[in-house]
Amino acid sequence: MKDMETSKKVLNWIVAILKGTLVGLAIVIPGVSGGSMLLTIGVYEDAVSITSRDKAVRTRAIKKLIPYALGIVLGVAALSFVVTWLLANFELYTILLFCGLILGALPMLIKQIRGERIRVSYLLIALLMVLIMVGLPYLNNRTSETFEPLEASEQIRLNDRIVLVENGKSESITVQKGDASLSVLKVKSAKSGLAGLRASVSDGVMLEREADDTFYNVLPVVPDANGATLTVDGKTYTVYRAVDTLSNGVPSALLAAVLGFVAAGTMIVPGISGSMVLLVLGYYNSVMTHLKSAIVSVFTLDFAGLLPHLLVLVPFAIGVVLGLLIVSKVIKWLLDRHPVPTYYAIIGLMLSSPYAIFQKATVFDGNFLASVHWYTVLIGAVCLAAGFLIASRLSGDEKQ
Repeated sequence: MKDMETSKKVLNWIVAILKGTLVGLAIVIPGVSGGSMLLTIGVYEDAVSITSRDKAVRTRAIKKLIPYALGIVLGVAALSFVVTWLLANFELYTILLFCGLILGALPMLIKQIRGERIRVSYLLIALLMVLIMVGLPYLNNRTSETFEPLEASEQIRLNDRIVLVENGKSESITVQKGDASLSVLKVKSAKSGLAGLRASVSDGVMLEREADDTFYNVLPVVPDANGATLTVDGKTYTVYRAVDTLSNGVPSALLAAVLGFVAAGTMIVPGISGSMVLLVLGYYNSVMTHLKSAIVSVFTLDFAGLLPHLLVLVPFAIGVVLGLLIVSKVIKWLLDRHPVPTYYAIIGLMLSSPYAIFQKATVFDGNFLASVHWYTVLIGAVCLAAGFLIASRLSGDEKQ
């Protein structure tokens, strides 16, 4: 009997970790809300109860959330690379799956307000949340990024974001999104696996063209000896590297902590994407570059290279913890004191959050309708329905 109970506990932990990975994946994708995923897997109320004044409630919530937290870390640290690949190669199907996961939690939310009197004020609150979600992607005024020329003594690093310019310049350049003349490239290794993570520039660099955080069209590149230029298909270019705004000592550490607080504080609100907020503020690429580079440093045992990233990620993590604790306390208070209008607000955010996901998608260009086939519609519908059914089952299981 004891062995059966132990096996059941282990299985429950494994399932909870797998559910937590969904939240981790949602956190790193702009437009997808981590709070929505917490609702989807049925542990949102536990998440906002970690600051409860009732010690028994707080302790029970923390114990329950431990495996989910492990899954979140796994989703952010490891599986984010998988989702990046899926978004690059199967963007439409991936975002439809996430939309299904988000919308699948709506029936559970509607149950919370069933039987309650519908008031105009509640509907206005829901409408206001819809307007906020529709307008949020358009607040991204930082659509440009500053690049400075690579010095002759410097080396191109893996995961660097660079621009190649035919005519050499001495000043910084600014690249607008969708700029046809200047394409942002990401430095990758020509090797695969751990060998690719350890590879230096001399091992063979691959540059991937970037469009709205999606990398594709791999180009082989041969670096020059001085490190300041690259030769691509027989043409020599001056290399401009993206300026990292979060690597300037103590001020940047404080900024990273503030960004972590804002990202986590908004992430815990269902429907609002913390990564979208970082994108709006213009720091999403910088934070993600530090995160991925830190993961690469750990796997390749490059602890000297890990330190600069920890100087950003540690204060960012501190801000995240503070943001989760403080904002979850506010939401817990709202759910306890004003549950019905709070649920209307959450429903409004959840209903409109797929818009933010589609607004960030690159698949919907001028040729989208011409490229749609019958199987595209079929597979897309299956992904949307699968996400909805999975979310309904997950939230239903948790309630039972």
